[in-house]
Amino acid sequence: MDMDVALARSPAPHLGRVLAAARVIHPFPTFLNVGAMLALAIIARDGWPSASELLRLGAAMFCAQAAIGAANDYYDRDLDAQTKRWKPIVRGLIEPRTALALAALLALAGALLAATFGPLAVVAGGAGIGAGLAYDVRLKRSVLSALPFMVALPALPIWVWVSLGEFMSELWWLLPFAPLAGLAVHLSNTLPDIESDTRAGVRGLPHALGVRRSLALAWGSFAAAIAFAFLLGLPLDYDWRFFLLGAVPATALLLASIAAYALRPGQAALQLGFGLIGIATACLAGGWLAAVG
Repeated sequence: MDMDVALARSPAPHLGRVLAAARVIHPFPTFLNVGAMLALAIIARDGWPSASELLRLGAAMFCAQAAIGAANDYYDRDLDAQTKRWKPIVRGLIEPRTALALAALLALAGALLAATFGPLAVVAGGAGIGAGLAYDVRLKRSVLSALPFMVALPALPIWVWVSLGEFMSELWWLLPFAPLAGLAVHLSNTLPDIESDTRAGVRGLPHALGVRRSLALAWGSFAAAIAFAFLLGLPLDYDWRFFLLGAVPATALLLASIAAYALRPGQAALQLGFGLIGIATACLAGGWLAAVG
């Protein structure tokens, strides 16, 4: 048999297309958020939740994040055609209406899974997925582009604690300081693509501010989040061992992101800065939640 014919009949090319099309759900950030949520569940319970709880929480988070990813690719398809031509919809690997239908089905599945923990879990979870979808549909292109991140960051731990029946009043203190970290994450996430986005007509908050002011605001807001979290230890009676275990590396990572850009400004430093701020946010959040638990 001719080698070209054999390859054409091989299932491998079809599998490759399926895997490429599956990128519409943004698998890396989706699974990263599932992992973060599972870590929060362990902190909330001060030990391992039941297998059933972990499975339902993980599945609900997967569905919610995958829905946000698919919706993002649907609403960004014209932008992606100019700046990210490898995206599945742009390559014709999945139809736009299929991506939109997938986003709707995944969002519904996530809501149904959250409902197994009760109505309050649906409300708390709805705040997170609603913020993500609002970003995809409209807010990404407005000066309110940071707002979904500022809502979603405190919504995630509140959802986990509510779902597991471990809610404590101290969690309300997330509302004044966690949005500061969310703002930093949004700005640092957008900056590596700011030039191509601006050329394509995106007008979010970082695009209005420009690179230097966005960097200053990102670093300043994250530093403020660390300071605010530290000061909250006075009235909240922290276990300072846990807090410092998160706050010290978070501070070091913030300083590293500043140093990286100061030493060699450019695309690579912006990309590295986003990664460092993302990890720093996880450290600060984990340390604070463990300290008040």
